[in-house]
Amino acid sequence: MVALVSIFGAAISLPAWAELFVIVNHANSISSMSASDVERLFLKKTVRFSNGANAEPVAQLENSAPRQAFNRLVLQRDEQQLKYYWSRRMFAGLERPPPVLNTQEDVIKVVSANPDAIGYVTIKPDSDQVRVVLRVKE
Repeated sequence: MVALVSIFGAAISLPAWAELFVIVNHANSISSMSASDVERLFLKKTVRFSNGANAEPVAQLENSAPRQAFNRLVLQRDEQQLKYYWSRRMFAGLERPPPVLNTQEDVIKVVSANPDAIGYVTIKPDSDQVRVVLRVKE
């Protein structure tokens, strides 16, 4: 978070980022997705993109700003709600949560290398190996 002091002397907290980018591999034919489509993939309610290709979501570290933003803006859940969701799914013998990567750069690398991957970052990717399919502003 970035803190600014207003003209009244009070500190105002602003997010350290302005946009969230959901990315896929450049070989994926998907050009755009809705937040609802992305939510279904990351919650593994569906395991395929709308074009029929397999989807392999990757997440970021639990307490990272990108993950908190993604959870709030796209999944519309907080971390505790997600832990409960995944514990129920795993107990029922269903899916496990998406694998967690350490950095945004790792997300871009994995999505660049895997045609089935989908991830999210708060830095605009400058790689021609990924495509932004959803942009969410705070």
